[in-house]
Amino acid sequence: MKSLGSRARWLTSLVAAGVLMVTGAGAAAAEPEPVPGVENLIPFPAARHARAPLVSADGTQAYVGAAEATGTKLYVVDTQAGEVTAEVSTGTGGWAGPMVFGARGRLIYLVTEGTLNVVDTTTHTLRASIPVPDQPRPPGSRPGSLSRMAISPDGATIYLDQSGPHDGGPGVGPSRLLVFSTARRAFTATVPLPGDSPRDIVVRPNGKDVYVSGDAGLTRLDASAGVPKVVRTITATGFVDELALTPDGRRLYALSKPDGHAAVVDLTRDSVLTAIDFRSDFSPVSSPAVSQDGSRFYVLVDDHRTAPKVLSYATDTHTQVTDETVTDFDVERAYGLTVGPDEETLYISGANYVDDTGFALQIVNF
Repeated sequence: MKSLGSRARWLTSLVAAGVLMVTGAGAAAAEPEPVPGVENLIPFPAARHARAPLVSADGTQAYVGAAEATGTKLYVVDTQAGEVTAEVSTGTGGWAGPMVFGARGRLIYLVTEGTLNVVDTTTHTLRASIPVPDQPRPPGSRPGSLSRMAISPDGATIYLDQSGPHDGGPGVGPSRLLVFSTARRAFTATVPLPGDSPRDIVVRPNGKDVYVSGDAGLTRLDASAGVPKVVRTITATGFVDELALTPDGRRLYALSKPDGHAAVVDLTRDSVLTAIDFRSDFSPVSSPAVSQDGSRFYVLVDDHRTAPKVLSYATDTHTQVTDETVTDFDVERAYGLTVGPDEETLYISGANYVDDTGFALQIVNF
């Protein structure tokens, strides 16, 4: 496996990681220092699909939402031992979607079919399953897809986007943003969104600005008054899939999978600064991530024909750091990437189809 250069850069990241936790739910005092991962391949033999994992602030636990023939569950993985230590069943549906940590990583919120599940990370138990409010839609149409969610820095509010209702073809109604109170464990508001197909959500560290990507571009909402209000839509980005926010909240990387590029957006002015061309030759590009010190931007590339790889870009020049490319994974196909809190470990959800078939979590030290 090709290793990364510039090792001294990671020492600075270790200091930042104690403050900027991967939970996305606000900083806590005296957080444990992240520990390096070890290279492991943890199989999920019964899984039909698995998403990119969440990783605890100290890097010792990874959580993977997965769908099986009998329903959905959350796998709990000991990253040091390289083994599954618990499985939390979350329903009988066939789809496990987005998930986020609650405040201080004590809870995980996992979306399954029409449901927001609350899992206790200490006891590994399902605390609650809250139905997502039905969507206004024409008779005979189906609710839209629940794509992504994000949590406010104080852990008080979750934002979940949903595409417009459909009848098996194009959307037949508007998309929306759902607002969920973690204290009340209830959905408190819905907000119409531009376009039919929202894709991802981020919340700036100020807790006020919410950005939603999708077919309309990049939409900014003001959440300072409680119920978010659409401020503007940045159309210069074009169609946007996944988002990655810098730790200081000043810049946003807006990834367009079909085009193989990412728009770099200045959030102080809501303007596009430049674009990064991954030269992926229409290969799927996904899972954008920014390092804790803000110096690197990563993406996962997998065309399902050649081996997957992780590309690294310097955020000051927006150019690829070729000697930091990571390849030679044990999984044949990669579906999601998470960069660990120690900045020296990658967590890849993927699958093998030839040998040792099934989904797995690949842990890589680089």
